[in-house]
Amino acid sequence: MDEQQYAVNNTKTPHDLYAAEMNEEKIKNIVSQISPSNQLEEVDMRLRGYKKDFRTGGWIKAFHGLENESMINRYITFLSSFLNTGVTLCNLSPMQINKIMVKTIRWVSHDLDAHSEEYGITDDYAERDRIGSIMLNSIFFTLKRSENGTEGKRFWSSLHLTESSSQSNMGENKSDAWKFWKR
Repeated sequence: MDEQQYAVNNTKTPHDLYAAEMNEEKIKNIVSQISPSNQLEEVDMRLRGYKKDFRTGGWIKAFHGLENESMINRYITFLSSFLNTGVTLCNLSPMQINKIMVKTIRWVSHDLDAHSEEYGITDDYAERDRIGSIMLNSIFFTLKRSENGTEGKRFWSSLHLTESSSQSNMGENKSDAWKFWKR
């Protein structure tokens, strides 16, 4: 195939360009939703007593939250083992999620009891509940998204090939584009 014929076969119509742009926006949206750094930042700010201002996208101090950097770092480090793309895109069964949550609940409750004096929350059970809820909810909802591979399927389906994205495969079956993997 010469260059001129290649250029004709690979010319994108405005519809193709729009479809590709929409698919890219869809992928960016999904990636931003599962972004570990976004999730960890939210937990960090919520532990410190901030709330999200949805009008501006910034954070507003809501009340006097935690100021113990040791505790916040410990919890963010613990959370980072769950709030990552590998977890959200995997395929967990409900039983696996339950087992992880049991271990997580034990760790959070033991940590809050063992370090309550260091954290400055010895007799503040409402604050302990708030911390536990932030931690457990963030982990549970991340694990729930990976139940039966739901998030992974959603993500990978947004990356599927369409006929309009490649004019060079005219007349070929969609699956023909992947035949090189079978060699």
